[in-house]
Amino acid sequence: MFVLCRILILISFLLFLSFGISSASDEYFQKLKEDVLSYFPVISGSVKKSEGNFLILDKGLKDGVKKGQRVILFEETVPLIHPVTKQIIGKSEKIVGSAEIISVDNDFSNAIILEGNLKAKDNQVLFKIPKSKIKILYAQTNTEWAIGEAYYRNLKETQRFEIIDAPVNVDNKEQLFKDSKGAEILLFLSPSKQNENIKLSQELYWIKDKKLFSKTEIELSPTAISELRKKYASLIVPEGHTLLSFRLSRSINRISSGNFDGISPSQILIASDSEISLYIIDVDLKLKSNYLVPLGGEILWFDTGDIDKDGRDEIIMTLKKDNRVISSIIKWQEGDFKETSRFEDIFLRVFEGKLIAQAYSPSSGFEGEIFYLKPLIKGYEKLESLKLPIKTNIYDFYVFGSSIFKWEEGGFLAVYNEKGIPMWRSTEPLGFGLQYEKQTGVAMLSLGKWQVQSRIKPLSNGVIVIEKKPLLGFVNFSTFGYRSSKLQLLQWTGIGVEQTDITEEMSGEILDYAVSADKLFVLVKPPFGVNPKRILQGESPFETLLHILSLKY
Repeated sequence: MFVLCRILILISFLLFLSFGISSASDEYFQKLKEDVLSYFPVISGSVKKSEGNFLILDKGLKDGVKKGQRVILFEETVPLIHPVTKQIIGKSEKIVGSAEIISVDNDFSNAIILEGNLKAKDNQVLFKIPKSKIKILYAQTNTEWAIGEAYYRNLKETQRFEIIDAPVNVDNKEQLFKDSKGAEILLFLSPSKQNENIKLSQELYWIKDKKLFSKTEIELSPTAISELRKKYASLIVPEGHTLLSFRLSRSINRISSGNFDGISPSQILIASDSEISLYIIDVDLKLKSNYLVPLGGEILWFDTGDIDKDGRDEIIMTLKKDNRVISSIIKWQEGDFKETSRFEDIFLRVFEGKLIAQAYSPSSGFEGEIFYLKPLIKGYEKLESLKLPIKTNIYDFYVFGSSIFKWEEGGFLAVYNEKGIPMWRSTEPLGFGLQYEKQTGVAMLSLGKWQVQSRIKPLSNGVIVIEKKPLLGFVNFSTFGYRSSKLQLLQWTGIGVEQTDITEEMSGEILDYAVSADKLFVLVKPPFGVNPKRILQGESPFETLLHILSLKY
């Protein structure tokens, strides 16, 4: 009971600390935040009348419509039937164009068509500002990191935006428009001195046509800036010991190694949800190529292997975008990476040099058997299935001889024999992976969650796993982040498992790792995503670290 009380007190303290920071940020940045939000309320209605390129819409000021907003024009088509309940849950939508609001009255508004040609009758054309997250390219230019980070978090807490980091200290708008990373809006911050205060200007642009649609300014006093610095500094946890390392953007979360161009054997891939970068390993990292992911989303799995046996490794990538799962095969062709295959509602993975797959459904996550897959020009051929223990998903196992290492619920690791009988289970959880709610289509009804655990890779008669230690010391409270992580080698002896530490404890969370011939590459996110050394250097401390270690096994 005493331990539980201490935990509750600590949680309350962290929540109070977080609330204090949010409250300060809300006060300082309220005007900027409200201005951005005012252009993206969730609105839907119908076109009352159209004359050439001009439209009259049936929503106005009282509904949140504002001059400068842009809306999607669409028509409803066939009904959507829920696959389980067979109930009608909506109608399919056919996008027919877009429009910009040019004037607003209390009960209606006027708009001008930007794209499309309305062929349907006026009362059949609908419009909306969708409820899906708006992609914003966040350019804080040379704004002090404490100010930029405070506002960044403030925007993120609204849950209305998918915020994409622009390159640090880049204030060339044309370059930002060109390298927009799939964003719809450019949010451009620029600071200037105003007596003893700092004036912060926010400009909002539609990236598609580079049009400025809003400009707002606030002033921050020295007291406010000092308070922000102190409050954010109070979250910093000292960084642990590292070996040779490189600073990367905080959006980087996956890594792999291989020979992708058939020429250079020492290559690594570093990936974010929207971009893959190929580096050559020499004395330093040398960038060879960048590849923008066509359909941005959250990376579920990032794998490489020579699946077509031509001497060059392919990239296998599975993304989650809204309630869809999309997998891609990407290959080096004619001096650059190109997508060669794409699959919807299929998880992919490279296993022992071959491609394996499993179906996806919103209501269960992983669904059905795991099978070998052969890509075709259009679609794929389903080959034989793998024999695995029940409730095994495509990403939570590795077969090693007659033993099967498998992640279990709660972050435990287990070993099964070839008959599917459990032989060993870790005494403590090793950490959680990515978790997602199962979609029921019925409000307030939950079927639980499905999860993608950390990768398991073979090494020296065993497998590598990531062991994560939460900040509060209990895996059940891992939502607060991880205090430290390390890589372990687990080897099945026939009667038990021998555990060997491959790395020392690394401060923060190990996001991913890759193994080369004699090197180990480890991606680490410091506690709270912060590297405190950068504060003293006047730089942003928010980053992902790449550690390169010598591997001798």
